[in-house]
Amino acid sequence: MEVEGSSKKMIASQAEMVENKVPIPYRDQCAHLLIPLNKCRQAEFYLPWKCEIERHSYEKCEYELVMERMLQMQKIREEEAKLKQPGKQQGVSVPLIPKTANA
Repeated sequence: MEVEGSSKKMIASQAEMVENKVPIPYRDQCAHLLIPLNKCRQAEFYLPWKCEIERHSYEKCEYELVMERMLQMQKIREEEAKLKQPGKQQGVSVPLIPKTANA
């Protein structure tokens, strides 16, 4: 299953996520990494120095998703700016900082 607008595919199925009790907000393209991380956390009693490899791979996946969304948003904003620019009125604009006389 592929999510629209993302280059990453969903690896974990809905049934797997339900079976492993993955919270709904965390059911994204990185859920396949969250499942073994949560199992490791439960087995190691949530000790912060355990499961570092699993946590790092999950956090890297999430970071890549965020960066991808930021790039997509930047492209959308650039396209909107290009659409607005030709329609801009050709007139005298009011300066933000007024010029004072003989200054």
